[in-house]
Order: sequence, then structure tokens, then C-alpha cells
Amino acid sequence: MTKKIVFGVAVVALAVLVMAPSASAACGSTRSASTYNGTTGAFNYWHAPSGDATGTLAGQTWQLGAPASWNTGNCVDFLYFGLGGIGLNLNLAGCGAGCPANLSTLAVLAQKKDPTGVTDFLLATVVETPGGALNFDYSTQGNHAMIRMPSPQVISSSKAGSVITLHVGIPSITNGLFGPSAASAVTGFNIVSALSATDPGGDASLYQPRASAVSAGGAAVLDQIVTVDCAAATAGQDQWVATQLSFEGGTVLSSAVSGARRVHCLGALADPKYKIVPKKAVPKSLEN
Repeated sequence: MTKKIVFGVAVVALAVLVMAPSASAACGSTRSASTYNGTTGAFNYWHAPSGDATGTLAGQTWQLGAPASWNTGNCVDFLYFGLGGIGLNLNLAGCGAGCPANLSTLAVLAQKKDPTGVTDFLLATVVETPGGALNFDYSTQGNHAMIRMPSPQVISSSKAGSVITLHVGIPSITNGLFGPSAASAVTGFNIVSALSATDPGGDASLYQPRASAVSAGGAAVLDQIVTVDCAAATAGQDQWVATQLSFEGGTVLSSAVSGARRVHCLGALADPKYKIVPKKAVPKSLEN
């Protein structure tokens, strides 16, 4: 009974998308991507470590290796909370910018911003199925586990006037990449910050870029220098530092950021919680 309900929801959603007016005329006929195949009955779900029922879903798509040919554009709400997890249901002819080339590979970045302040994500790719009822068929891949978008981890810090210099590390994200050549899309990470009295949350538009860390394929970054300025800070305000994912040479950036780390502009300092290389004398840290 549960499966029938889930399938019904997916079919209704797909019907609504098919009826939507086309915003990407280059695509011509309807092309779709989904984690449910209505013809074969195959389906799967994506699962977030922070849970599959609460939070805000944010999806981004593009043609792997050629985001200018097709990208998310005005596509919204193509990720959904199903009875068995998080699903994908997208009509590429009904929204977006451009059109994927025939037999191309579609990349989908699924992000879940949780009320607890963390962001879970995965990047999944699939090659178009020629003549298939479902063009980009994610139902064949099985269930995927999303991973936590890693926050910058402070190795050491120092302060000169109002400027704070941080050395940060970023864990690998390779466990969150699925499908053919998915790792080839990953360029690295942007370190971003926001001046605020409270946690700014997971929306990337609320932050300013501070540094870019190169990480082909999503490998760990061991030591990236980041500077933030507290000159404009008022009483109670601090800098909040987070990680943004970078793809396709930096032309695609995640719309969500990791959980933010607080960097104190004023007050007592503390030893860093995270060390990559132990040192005899450890500079005092500014992060919680």
C-alpha cells in the first residue's frame, strides 16, 4: 500500500510538470528526470543524515561538463519529501535554461537545509537513456545516502587589528558523489562569511566569498588561509564562516552552505578544536 501511494504521488507530480508551459524551447519535446520510472515501476530514494521529513530542499541541475548548454534556470520544487525519503521529479522542457545535448549526462545537486543549522547534500549523475520512457532515469541507481556538507575546521587563527586570519581544513566530500563521472564536476570549495549577531543560516546568498580552495574531485583540503574583517562589527556581532561547494570550474556554486562556525570579533579567545598537524605552540583560536 505504501508503494502504491508513493507511485501515485510521483505520477501526479509528473503529470503537472508535463502540462507546464515550456520555458526552454530548445528542448522541444518533453524530457524528464526522476527517481521513479512509471513504466518499469522501479524507484529509489535519497536519504539525509538529518532526516528525510523536515527542512528545506534546494535542487540544482546542469549538463555535466557543459552547464551553459543546460542549467537549472527557473526550475523549482523538483525535489520532494516522499513517504520513503527524498525524491526527484523534473521536466526539463518545462523550465530551465537551454537544453541538454542528446545522450548527455545530467548532474543533480540535491541539498537539504535542516532547521538544526546543518546542510546535507549529494551530487548524482546519469546518462540519458535513448528512446526510454524516462530520459534521465535515476531509478536504476538504487538508494543514495546524502552526506553532511562539511564546515571549515579551524586549525589556527590570529588577529591583527580588525582582521582575523584563519587556517582551515575541509573534509573530503567524495562519499556524496554518485553516478558516472560525478567527481569530474567538483572544482573545490568557497569559504564564505557573514557578519551577524546570530547564525545566518544555510542560504548562500547571505554570505560573502572570502577564499577559494581547489579540490579536484572533492578531496580533503588540508590548510586554506582565510581572512575576515571585523571593522564593521557592532556589539554582539561576529563573523560566521561556512563552506560553499564549487563545480564546473566555479561556474556552478551550491545555493546552500554548510553549518557556520562562529569567529569571535571581540572577547576571550580559545584554543582551536581541530588540528591537522600538532604544533609545539598553538596560536589561540577565535572559533567556538
